[in-house]
Amino acid sequence: MRIALATIATLGLSLAACERAPADGTAEEPAPQVTTQAPADVAVPAQSEPAPYDGPIPKPIRVGLKGPNMDSCASYGEVYDLESGGETYLSVRDAPSTQVKERDRLDPGQGVHICSEDGDWFGVVYDKGDEGKDCQVDETLDTPRNYTGPCAQGWVEAKYVNVTAG
Repeated sequence: MRIALATIATLGLSLAACERAPADGTAEEPAPQVTTQAPADVAVPAQSEPAPYDGPIPKPIRVGLKGPNMDSCASYGEVYDLESGGETYLSVRDAPSTQVKERDRLDPGQGVHICSEDGDWFGVVYDKGDEGKDCQVDETLDTPRNYTGPCAQGWVEAKYVNVTAG
């Protein structure tokens, strides 16, 4: 037991000595940082579309906000005017902010059910890739609740959605 403790103490002192400044008082130069870039003649692959994310989102999409006499998502729109922002797709986010995770990307013309609003953002539900899928947002609800499926959901910048109904 004494030998093991002595060995541990010796190792601890050795490690502490490694972290001290040199005896002559000079500081060691930090190691140079190496950056790697692809040579100009090597093609760098384009950024690919993110894998769909079906997990929980930080700010859920609420449905039924307009009351029991309206559809649970009272408006419908289509993605448009992406060129004005210099984009070719509309990012779907976990919450109403460009600083949060991108869940998906929508193409121009993609239809979305507008269920919630937060400032300049719409909380949307959409049937990407399965045209005609019933997203179950046309029913009326007695009380508001979080949307739980079966379609995709997330937050998009409202300026890129043309409201066509509701």
